[in-house]
Amino acid sequence: MLNTLGIVKGALLTDKQRHHVARRLEGKSVLEWVVRQMTDSMLLNGVVVVAEEGSHGDLVRNLSPCDVPVYSTKAQDTATAVQDTLEHFSAESCVLIGADWPFLDSELIDRLVRTAQRTENCDYAAYQFMNEIFSAGRPYGLFPEWYRSSSIRKLASKSSDPIHRQMPGTFFLDNQNTYRVAMLQIPAGLDKIEDMKFSFDDEEDWDHILELHNALELEVLDCRKVSSLLDSRVGRIQD
Repeated sequence: MLNTLGIVKGALLTDKQRHHVARRLEGKSVLEWVVRQMTDSMLLNGVVVVAEEGSHGDLVRNLSPCDVPVYSTKAQDTATAVQDTLEHFSAESCVLIGADWPFLDSELIDRLVRTAQRTENCDYAAYQFMNEIFSAGRPYGLFPEWYRSSSIRKLASKSSDPIHRQMPGTFFLDNQNTYRVAMLQIPAGLDKIEDMKFSFDDEEDWDHILELHNALELEVLDCRKVSSLLDSRVGRIQD
């Protein structure tokens, strides 16, 4: 049995998201950037890309690196997709990220896993941002979530709320009297980016991502470099 599985959520994507995961950064698709950040993690015991069965999943399957398994699911919501994937790979827990997050940092994954492992009977772990939680709405594109397999199974059987099922973290945040939740503070510097987006919805967002990526001159993402760059920009604005 695996301890912690990295899951790249390439299922249940909108047409716009499917277009985004196929965009190219330095010759690689956005999906491949995300997968490689996951495989760079020191504390994940494996990484899998989840795709939909049928033609909707063909793009994700074709873009996924050949050395990383792809699990095809019939699930109609995120909670079921995660539960099915965890059961298929016999994993005790997982780190979940979106397939269109080109600025994920493997160090943020490892910090999250360490916190979850050190928290007794942890059900859910995530990063806290400006007194808000990632699952509650923002910022997308940078911060992963950790789930215990048995806790996801309970969510899938107990809650029919579509928000809980599409954004499983909200279920645990809404039921903290029953489930053990661990929250991490965002690394210094990144906590200053209240209005910064690291995923994208339109062409303007993509232009911003290209600008940030080129400024960082990265082959592998390092959140400390992101923090330093953003800190210098905030300083210039304040001056």
